[in-house]
Amino acid sequence: MEKISKENISNELVKFVQTTILDSSITITADTPFKDIGIDSMSIIELVLFIERKFNIPISDKDLVPDNLKSINTLAECTYKCM
Repeated sequence: MEKISKENISNELVKFVQTTILDSSITITADTPFKDIGIDSMSIIELVLFIERKFNIPISDKDLVPDNLKSINTLAECTYKCM
């Protein structure tokens, strides 16, 4: 199986957040801090489930630390490392 890129993970997460979690009028980038757009613990769970289902990449509890949950890019980096 071909390894997916961090950029692809990040792009898919941006689309998911903009269409599923946030109001459609809010524009974000992969570097937008989650705290600035109101991403809470329930939203983080949605993101992790999305990653696990979309990419078939399990994210372990030990990886769900604040440094990995600052933005889409930090979560994409964590996901990439979990592959």
